[in-house]
Parts: sequence; C-alpha cells; structure tokens
Amino acid sequence: MIFKNEKIDFNSFTRSFKHFHPDVDLIIFGDSVIRKLFSIKPWLTSENCKPSFAKLIYNDYDLLANIDSDFYFFDRCEEILQADYDIAACANYNVYCNTSMKAQTINNHNIPEVSEVNYMQGALIASTSKNFWDEYEELNKELAHKLPVKENDVFNVLWYAGKYKTKVLDGDVDYRSPNFKQYYNCASLRREPQAVIKNNRIHLDDKIMRSYHCGFGPWRKPRVHELFSPEVSNWFYNEINK
Repeated sequence: MIFKNEKIDFNSFTRSFKHFHPDVDLIIFGDSVIRKLFSIKPWLTSENCKPSFAKLIYNDYDLLANIDSDFYFFDRCEEILQADYDIAACANYNVYCNTSMKAQTINNHNIPEVSEVNYMQGALIASTSKNFWDEYEELNKELAHKLPVKENDVFNVLWYAGKYKTKVLDGDVDYRSPNFKQYYNCASLRREPQAVIKNNRIHLDDKIMRSYHCGFGPWRKPRVHELFSPEVSNWFYNEINK
C-alpha cells in the first residue's frame, strides 16, 4: 500500500516489490483517491496520513503494510508475512542521521523518552490490528503537528505504549547487536558501498538485505546504481527485469 511520489524511482519500487511478492496485492493510491480522502478529512497532510489510507482498505485484509514509495526490495519480506504481531516496523539507527524523543505531556498524552538507538522508523509499518490504525489516525490528528517528526513520532508513542505486540523486523533496533538478523529500512544508510552479492542475494555485514529505504530527505531519491556497487546494482536490475 503506497501513494505515488515522482521524486522516487517508482518503476524500481513496484517491479522489485512484485518480483519478490507476486502473490501479495500492491495497492497504489492515485491522485483522485488522495484528493477525495483529504477533502473528507481536511486536517490531513502528507505528514499525518498513513493510517487514514490504511483505513480505506483494512476491512479487506488481515494484514496491511504501509510502505513509503522510496523503497527498493531485494528479497521476500518473510518477517512481515509471518504476521506474528500486532505491529511490526524497522530499526532506524544508522551511521548517517538519527533522531530521538524527549519525555513530555501533550494534550494529556504521555510522550515517552526514546533514544536514538531505540527510535523506530515508520516508513514501513505492518499491522494485523484495526485498532492500531484507528488509534494511529486519532493520535495523528491530535499530536502529529506538535511533534518534530510528525507521524513518525506519533508511531513511536504507540510502539512504546505497551498496548500492542510489537516486532522489530530487523531482529533488533541496533545493527551492531548479534540479534540483528536482516536489513529492512534505514539501518544501512551510508554503508551501501559495502554491500555484496552472496548466495544470489544482497548482504551487508554478512546479513541479508530484505529491502532498503532511501531516507535522505524530501528531495530526489538516489537510484540503486547511484548508491550501490556495480556488482550489486547490476544484480538488482537483472533480477527485477527477469
């Protein structure tokens, strides 16, 4: 489930997702759907709308994954498909750019203190819980505009609220931990040239890369061949164009 953004390599996003997940529906929200939703809920912005899009279709599926469109997929996302959680998301901590949250109270909501290592990345969120999407939307409306990283901070409020069974898709929040098993999101940022091909898959630090998020801000996102070595980028393009 995504909505399009022309600053990204949309073709590589869709082709790589469908190559590794041919049996999974990829729902793309076009301009007409976006305009209609934003007119029905005029408080929505591009920084607080993830759960509102999920709610358009959550009655049709047992599991939804909301994914930003600046992702590339390098393998099948088995940890998501296991559906053994209420909420699943990815580690954010990396060598490039990190964020944290300070403890405070806003509108009678307790905002937890979250360190840079423990801060969860909200660019890929999977959930089996309709209640989660409902509460996420409600809290976005109340809190997103009052927090520095908007709905990503709100997501961390819910992640650490203790209400839901959570799963870190990478295995751990810290890529240096022995429990960190695979890369999903931003933990590999600025270490892309170190990735190699092993057993016909992309690996970093001898761990498989399931997917990669171009978490470099709101401008044009780098393409795979601008980030990874020729060996890795050639493998990727050859694989998704089979």
